[in-house]
Amino acid sequence: MKDRFPGWYTREPDRISALWENAIFVPDANVLLHCLRHPAKVRNELIRVFTILRESLWIPYQVGLEFHRNRLDVEYGAQDTYQRLTADYDAILKQVEEKLRQLRAHPVIDVDRELAAISTFQADFDARMDAAAQSHPREAIQAAMDELTALLEGRVGEKWPMERLSALKKEGEERYAKKIPPGFKDNKKDGDLDKFGDLIIWKDMIAKAKEEKRPIVFISDDVKEDWWWLYRGRKLGPRPELVEEFRVETEGQEFLIYEFANFLRVAAERHQEIRENVDEIEKSLLGDERAKRRLRDALDANDAAIKISELEDERERIIQTLSGSPSLDGERVSADRSQLRTRLDVINDELSKLSSAVVTEGPSRSQDDRQD
Repeated sequence: MKDRFPGWYTREPDRISALWENAIFVPDANVLLHCLRHPAKVRNELIRVFTILRESLWIPYQVGLEFHRNRLDVEYGAQDTYQRLTADYDAILKQVEEKLRQLRAHPVIDVDRELAAISTFQADFDARMDAAAQSHPREAIQAAMDELTALLEGRVGEKWPMERLSALKKEGEERYAKKIPPGFKDNKKDGDLDKFGDLIIWKDMIAKAKEEKRPIVFISDDVKEDWWWLYRGRKLGPRPELVEEFRVETEGQEFLIYEFANFLRVAAERHQEIRENVDEIEKSLLGDERAKRRLRDALDANDAAIKISELEDERERIIQTLSGSPSLDGERVSADRSQLRTRLDVINDELSKLSSAVVTEGPSRSQDDRQD
């Protein structure tokens, strides 16, 4: 059974150990960017991990391209944080101050005292942000960038010619329509390199493994289901379809995928020199992932709110039409009444689902967050 359905079985520890001995390690762009994003101690340890694995490191050209396209967002985003946080705090505290000033006589709250406390807090926060901005480690981050560049020198795949990209685009559309991994979760992205980036990386990893007759260990913090075999919220490994396609296309080579934190745990068992600080690295990585998840949840909630508003407006127009009243914008909607009622049922169903999602899928739903 295992030979016929290799993707559906987890691999034994001794088999994984043997695979590591001969594997090509492929960090994704989101993993490389960790080397520029974290505090100095974590940043240095991440560089050391890649230095240890240097002889087995390799990245597809697409990974390098995505890294360079996002690098400045990471670097300058960190530098802009001080001013952005100061402005956000200022706006929030001004609202609180205004609420206090509007407060009429109260038996307990001393408005003047609370206003003074806010002013003191704001001044202290602004001073700390100014000091942090002055000590921003620009040179150290540039040094990390230089080290990473040197580590990957000569270890980057070739850029695809336009004719090959054109052929891949056609194949990608067919794969995505059938939800064949990887990459189909990016189907709505704009631009071919964004839409088909994961598929390009996948094709390059297959070609590299076939050329060198070695397995691939892919390290990525992309948690989408077009890479991972998910079961009730648990990641069991790469999707079975990926394991099986990889084995067929590479004539028997194996494919593993790790989130970076888990990869570090396994690497630390094999390399004593990184074991000491692996807990601190993992803590920083998990903190970054939780922040990213909260941002993603906030964006999703905003998108859902916009969609709810649009559906409510459409529902109101249909109700106005069915009741014989003019629509809200003064126009009359001409449509079969049965079609309008059917559409109204669909809208109500969508609104119910969206409203439930906003309530149940907020930032607090994560088990990791609840354990903070």
